[in-house]
Amino acid sequence: MIRAMRSLLARLGLGAVGTIYVAMGVVSARVAFLGAKDREAGVPGALRFLLGQPYGFRILGVVVGGLGALAILRFREVLGGGRSLPVRAGLALNAIGYALLAWTAARLLFRIRQSGDSLERASVEWLLGESWGATLLEVVGFAVIAGGAFEAYQGLRGRLGFRPKLPRRMERILAAIARFGLIARGIVLGVLGYFVIRAAEELDVNRLPTMGGTLRAFAHTAFGPAFMGVVAAGLASYGVYMWSLMLLKRRV
Repeated sequence: MIRAMRSLLARLGLGAVGTIYVAMGVVSARVAFLGAKDREAGVPGALRFLLGQPYGFRILGVVVGGLGALAILRFREVLGGGRSLPVRAGLALNAIGYALLAWTAARLLFRIRQSGDSLERASVEWLLGESWGATLLEVVGFAVIAGGAFEAYQGLRGRLGFRPKLPRRMERILAAIARFGLIARGIVLGVLGYFVIRAAEELDVNRLPTMGGTLRAFAHTAFGPAFMGVVAAGLASYGVYMWSLMLLKRRV
């Protein structure tokens, strides 16, 4: 019974993450190809996009619940035994990330106004004020890069974590979408980690990147908005991959 409940919560969380990434891909593609400068790329833009859809309040409510469930499950894994310290540290960062994401979505859902700096910004300012803070932030940046490299590796090798029992043609299409999504997210995480390290080296919280800022940075590369559009399509594909895990993975 408990295992079934944990699996249900994990699937709900995977569905929530997938929904955010699909929305992020759609919003980022609009910014890249339509020049929608008034739209915010990244997670905030994705959440506002979801809220603006029919039944948006309910959709965002389910997303908040799913993210909260994932955060709880990851914290539970951290407190459980049988895992090495680096793995538990990674799970802890993962849990904190999901918890902050759930809070961001809940704040938008219930129209909770932000007073002063955001929690993330205030935390980083405090961290950079400590003698060891910049070093810790650099470690986080390298961990993000490592996570991105691992996801890109998974995409290149086709290690998707599920074996769909589908017609061969559909299976190939789904695998191609999932691999493209993993590679795209790996690239985004790698660049995000690089910006985190730069912010730590310069002790400047204003240089701390967001996902949206990282995506917009792709538009200023030699390939221009087209590259940002390709990455946006990749993020949407990653969302489809999360939905696939939710539906097809035997154990979560």
